[in-house]
Amino acid sequence: MIEKALQAADEQQEEVVREVLRAAGLLWQCKGPNCRFDNTTAQELCEGCGRQRNGQRVTDQIPPSAHRDDFENLRAELKDHFTHVGRDLPDAVTFQLDFHKRWRIDDATLHFGSRAAIHDFDDPDVDLALRDLGRAYDHGETLRVALYR
Repeated sequence: MIEKALQAADEQQEEVVREVLRAAGLLWQCKGPNCRFDNTTAQELCEGCGRQRNGQRVTDQIPPSAHRDDFENLRAELKDHFTHVGRDLPDAVTFQLDFHKRWRIDDATLHFGSRAAIHDFDDPDVDLALRDLGRAYDHGETLRVALYR
């Protein structure tokens, strides 16, 4: 629906349509310092710059089931992993849950600004650090580790 409305608008109408969609809560505009990209409500992070809705860099999302010390251990293991394999350090890594509410080492999302990539961690230390976090309480929990800190 959003795409159809924007396609139907000419250049003069487009900004009005965008304002209406924002007012209706169907789009949110990034508040990043150099970005005013319009994102759908399904987008958690800006597609234009990768920042959060408030314009801040991507931050940690610590699930309620995780202990803070275990979370910090995971951050350290992730930084070591990227140093060891010689890859650029992403801004953050987001992990998914399996059917048993355990954090998966495969299909993790690496956040590099507006670009995201899927990555499988073949690293026993990262796997152990994820296991130390324990099971999530429910499937709605999110685990995201900011690495630029």
